Order: sequence, then C-alpha cells, then structure tokens
Amino acid sequence: MEAQQLPQYTFFTYNYLNYNPAVTGNTPCLEAKVGYRMQWAEYEGAPRTGYVTVHNKFGVRRYNFHGIGAYVETDNAGQFGYTSLHANYAYHLKLTKGYSLSTGIGVGFMQYRFGYVGINMPQLVDDPAVQGSVGDIIFPVFNFGMWLYRKDKFFGISVRQLTSPKVDGFADTRLKRHYTFAYSRALQVGDDFSFKPAILVNYVGKSKPSLEGQALLEYKRKVAIGLAARSGHGVSGLVKLDVLPYLTVAYAYDITANRIRLASYNTHEITLGFRACGMKQKNHVPCAAYD
Repeated sequence: MEAQQLPQYTFFTYNYLNYNPAVTGNTPCLEAKVGYRMQWAEYEGAPRTGYVTVHNKFGVRRYNFHGIGAYVETDNAGQFGYTSLHANYAYHLKLTKGYSLSTGIGVGFMQYRFGYVGINMPQLVDDPAVQGSVGDIIFPVFNFGMWLYRKDKFFGISVRQLTSPKVDGFADTRLKRHYTFAYSRALQVGDDFSFKPAILVNYVGKSKPSLEGQALLEYKRKVAIGLAARSGHGVSGLVKLDVLPYLTVAYAYDITANRIRLASYNTHEITLGFRACGMKQKNHVPCAAYD
C-alpha cells in the first residue's frame, strides 16, 4: 500500500502532538485535548477520526527539562479501521539566541481491522474466511521527531511508523513511514494582534507530497480566525476561542474542491483543549506553536 495510512488534520497548528512526539511537554503545564474529525459528512463510509492526547513537563532545570505524554487515536473508513495507543517522551534543551531543541520518541501499538460484512462479493459468498472480520495487532510501532523553537518561530521534522512493520492478514500491506515537516512564525501586529502563518509538508512512500498552509490572526491570545488550504483538496475556515481560562475550543470547516465534492462538500473538525495551569510556570520556554 503506497499511500497515506494515517489521518490528516485540518487545524494542524492546534494538533502538532499528533504529528511529532518531540512536542511532548512543550506547554507551561499539564494539557489534554479531545478531538473529532468527520470527513465528507454525507458520504457513506467516509473517514471518521477521534483522538485524546495528554502531556506535561517534569524535571525542569535551568537549561533543560523532560516531557512525557500519551495519545489514543481511532480511525474508521468504510470497512477498514484502526486504533492506536502511543506513549511519548521528549528531552528539551535550551540553546543560544532564545532557541530550544527537543528530541522525542513515541512507542506504542496499532490494532488494524477489516470487516467483510456489508461488502458485495458474490464470488466469495460461500467462503467462511470472509464472513466476519480480520484484524492484527502491531507492536511495537515507533515514532521519532525533532523540534527547534523559540518564542516567535519553530521548525519540526518527524518520522512516524519508523520501522515500517508488516500488517499480517492484509495481503502485502505494511505500515509506511510518514515524514512530516512543520514551520510557523508568530508576528506581532500592534499591541493586541498577532499573525501566525504556518506550513506543513507530509510525504509517504512513493506518493505525491501533501502541502498544507494556514494563516491565523489572533487577538490578545483569546480569539483566532484564519484560513487554510491543502494541495489537491480545497480550502478551510478556522476558529479558535478561549471560552474559559483553562478551556479552548478549535473548529475547522473544509470546503472540498476535488472530485469528492460531487458526493459531499463538508468536513467538520472540532478540538477541545484543557490546561491545568496555576501560576506562571518557572523556566517555561515560549513557543510559537503554543504561546
């Protein structure tokens, strides 16, 4: 299978932990997120993705600290689906000129499944091997990433499904390596506004790279609105709102521009973010991805 195997998220600037384990711990305090993506809303069998992430920092010193976290992700598309669970660790080191560098690794497992029920295959109707479902648990699955950041910008690179393990029971399917590069800046516009452009490049095996771009205008770090686009897909509207001191709601709405639009235009994505911050954290290094 020479193609994308992992979900893509429209609001990637609010979901970096799903792409890169080196982000783990890069918040001022304990953070948890719950997200759900409903792609091509009226299309039967269209992808549905949900996830939960949680991470925090510990062992904070003058020049370094550690991050630990985990995420659970489930994805279903028609008769095919998977559930994954990963534990992440990252080491953050302060450099010069306000920069910090983190290196992270994620280790976990994935359960792949395929259901034959509901598939019209007359030639195989009497074969007992295709009357139910098949599945396989792959362990371990490794992710690796690096994250160079300071208050106004960051660069990130990651490789997911690093060892490319085989999925038994699914013909010649293997978990392909997913390469991701991320970049963003935070530009101050007056006293109250900041402008945050960002790009994300994904590459899988021999498939065509996917290029995504976003531009957010943020007011007093409370409300942000923006636009996004993805190559071969379409455009999206973005909204992020701090509804409570420790609760953030992010929403993305996609308008499909490729041939899928003939069956369904709409994709919805919502994320709830929770932070358990008290007083300002000592030795916290701001990052354009989070601050």
